[in-house]
Amino acid sequence: MPVMNKSLGNSSFNLFATLSGLLTILLWSSLAIMTTFVASIPRFELLWFGFGISFLIGTFILALTGRLNEMKQLFKPWIIGFSGIFFFHLFYFSGLALAPPAQVTLMSYLWPTMLVVSSAFLNKQQFHVAYLVGVLMGLAGTVFLMYGGEETVFIPYVLLGYFLGFLCAVVWTIYSLVNRKYVNVPAGMLIGVCGGISLVAMLIHFSIESTIVPSFKELIILIYIGCGPMGIAFLAWDYASKNANMSLLGSLAYLAPLLSMVWLVIARKVPVTFGLVMAVILIVGGAIVATYPLKYVKE
Repeated sequence: MPVMNKSLGNSSFNLFATLSGLLTILLWSSLAIMTTFVASIPRFELLWFGFGISFLIGTFILALTGRLNEMKQLFKPWIIGFSGIFFFHLFYFSGLALAPPAQVTLMSYLWPTMLVVSSAFLNKQQFHVAYLVGVLMGLAGTVFLMYGGEETVFIPYVLLGYFLGFLCAVVWTIYSLVNRKYVNVPAGMLIGVCGGISLVAMLIHFSIESTIVPSFKELIILIYIGCGPMGIAFLAWDYASKNANMSLLGSLAYLAPLLSMVWLVIARKVPVTFGLVMAVILIVGGAIVATYPLKYVKE
């Protein structure tokens, strides 16, 4: 008989790991709105500054706590961290430059549904119709993203922006699942990864972009982005993805797109349209529905 799993001692229900994942989700929800305030900064310059700030502050903290050696790890977990974080942000910032921020952000937040369903299948859990319903709701939400609104979605560069948002979801799902294999790798490694991303972004920036000197307001926002969504968030997610229940983490992640839309609407960066409201309901609802069977395990 199916019963609720109440094994509080199980590491998959580690409370601190779950709270770390929730902190990450809250920080990430602010990335879209903050990025709109630094829209004049070229994409690779933004990656350079954001991850550079994260690297400097993180290195200082590791030095104070005597953990600098955590940045030196084997190549495989290092390159997995680099690839996941670098390509997610490259696709995300590039998408924001091509298409409306609300639509790109919602596309990128298809990852909670992808994560829940992928985690269930990889763990060889029995197929449940809720998985299919959740996926179909998420897909329907992406259709509503292209409904109504002021943007002509059939313009090639806008469609490319949507596609880049979708790639964000794919990249983050794969990274979160693969990263779980390296539970013994310390989170401090990601500080080094941030430094590597900053260096690569700087080289690309000077090769193809013109440098824009940020204003004081933009500098403050860049510091926040570097400390929060590009800093603490990744350390918290690294710990959460290795120690928390991935299905539970995926279900909590539905808060991120909802909060992202709230911040964008409050700041009047996006209009409230029928298509946008339906997209939020379907994408968030799809993630919730997909997690329903994961509340139960066989006794």
